Amino acid sequence: MKRVYFLVLTVVASLCASAFTSGGFNYTIVGDNEVEIARPSDTSEEGGYKDVINLPASVSYGGKTYTVVGIGERAFQYAEIVSMLTTPDSYRYIGPWAFHSAEGIAIRLGANVDSLGVGAFAYNKLSNLLCVDENPKYSVIYPSDMPDGETTFGGVLSSKDKQTIIAFPGNKKVNNAYVYNYTVPSIVKRIGPHAFHGSPHLKSITFHNGIEDIGEYACYECLEMTRVEIPGSAKLNYAAFAACETNLKTIILHEGVKDIADYCFFDAENCTSLQLPSSLERIGDHALCYLENITSITLPENLKILDTGAFSNCTRLATVNFNDNCRYVGPQCFSQCNALVSIDLKNVEIIDKLAFNGCANLTNVTLDHVTHLGRAPFYQCSKIAKIDFPETLVYMDPVTFMMCRGLTELTIPASVQYIGGGTAAGATALKQISVEQDSEYFTTIDGVLYDKALTTLVAIPGGWEPTELNLPATVTTVAEQAGHWSNLTKLNAPGVKVFIKSAFSESSSLEEVLLGAACDSIGETVFCSCPAITKVTSLNTTPPKGGVFDNAVYAAATLYVPRGAKEAYQADENWGKFTTIEEIDVEQPGVPGDLNGDGKVDVSDVNIAINIILGGDVTDEQRAKSDVTGDGKTDVSDVNAIINIILN
Repeated sequence: MKRVYFLVLTVVASLCASAFTSGGFNYTIVGDNEVEIARPSDTSEEGGYKDVINLPASVSYGGKTYTVVGIGERAFQYAEIVSMLTTPDSYRYIGPWAFHSAEGIAIRLGANVDSLGVGAFAYNKLSNLLCVDENPKYSVIYPSDMPDGETTFGGVLSSKDKQTIIAFPGNKKVNNAYVYNYTVPSIVKRIGPHAFHGSPHLKSITFHNGIEDIGEYACYECLEMTRVEIPGSAKLNYAAFAACETNLKTIILHEGVKDIADYCFFDAENCTSLQLPSSLERIGDHALCYLENITSITLPENLKILDTGAFSNCTRLATVNFNDNCRYVGPQCFSQCNALVSIDLKNVEIIDKLAFNGCANLTNVTLDHVTHLGRAPFYQCSKIAKIDFPETLVYMDPVTFMMCRGLTELTIPASVQYIGGGTAAGATALKQISVEQDSEYFTTIDGVLYDKALTTLVAIPGGWEPTELNLPATVTTVAEQAGHWSNLTKLNAPGVKVFIKSAFSESSSLEEVLLGAACDSIGETVFCSCPAITKVTSLNTTPPKGGVFDNAVYAAATLYVPRGAKEAYQADENWGKFTTIEEIDVEQPGVPGDLNGDGKVDVSDVNIAINIILGGDVTDEQRAKSDVTGDGKTDVSDVNAIINIILN
């Protein structure tokens, strides 16, 4: 304890020694005899440095003189600058967000400043941003730099070659009036990151046809911006015009623009006019998210990719005209687009997870060439009653129609090779799932979906009416969310070895669960939120891994285990939570598919099953064992099940 206490004191002393206050500024020691100006102790708007009139080149403290070499992160955030500040020659850098929301006359970079941190002048309300002529890296664009016929004004910070605008002064005035409309000079090729970030007065920026690059967050949260027009020569970068939510009404992208970068126009919620060029090939993640007043979009002919959340939360978007070339609709692409009623996806091949999440009024979906449906692409699309799938469909990820409460018909095409669990979890109007007869991969029993070999329970339809489910003895796996939100009161799973996560979660009516001797793994939240369970029977002498139930179940339900296994269950971290555990005698079950009773499954059992189908002479015991699938009859599906057992 003394060593720890000593270490704490040492660290605290070290921190205190690396920071001090002098002459109204806080400082942080950054090297031998070197310091940077640090943030004020109160970092709120009221606590910013006030009435700043100069920047010190050196400072003395504790009998030692330090050279000031830079301005630290957010050091002058909310500062009030009452005269032009020139950084002394000792200053080498200005840190991230250093003058965020600073207000006043001007900042002039000294000769040796060669590094500006991210957003160094974001949200500034300065009249000018300047630089001494001797600085080798930065400069200012002056009227004298303009080609014949062009005019501009000074005070805009640029790169030394004047081809990149670094930062724009937010309170720039010309003839005693704020600059509301800025025309980028033709000598400029690039707009640097955060260059106009949070500019409080700009309503528009005119970009010439030679502009090559508009940087990250270049015009982020320019709340007065009313119009954005991008020439075809320009590359748009991340969030370049994001959060211009208040007044931006018009967005025009000219021919030549190929990519709308991620979050580029995020939250332009009042935009009513969006013009997309035929050259456009990609709309990035959340690029046009929260354009809440756009009602119609026609995807340009060359557009192939709609990335994550591209049009999410466009709540008035009622019409989307897909082209013939778009192949991919990304995750959450049209999430919460509540005005969508009908959509024709034409040649789209992949619809990714949650693509139409929460489209509460979506009724008609046309799929002609889809091959892959991602996880829950139609989550909570409560007005979809049916979707006709093409024979191109191969993959259906888990919970495809989760919470589609209006779904009444679901037929799986024979082309589908993979279906994730819980296909129709929470689809309360769906009473059965159908599979095309020639499917080689899936089958149904009483409307419940299994793999063809009857080894996996894939999905119980959300409106399935029987309350008791007796799984075929061949079923060894229950898929993820296969019975999520089911109406079951009783579950018998004699052959199941593994329950995948959330298999029966939120089945609030479930009262009895029987787990067979082979069960050795119960995944995360399999029986979560099943408070009505009063009886759990586990026939495995070794407690299965997992076994997590609600606390109410541990307290009120009875756990039945094989005789002699009670102590092992009591010692388990989960099973031991049951207040009541009772032992029972367990009759050893026969081997599923062993019709002749010789303890193994082989060709002779197949022959017996075939003989039963053909009306041959068999014993009553053989006939009783022949319904391997548990569907109440002996037919070809039982023969296939026995063959699959032989083939493992």
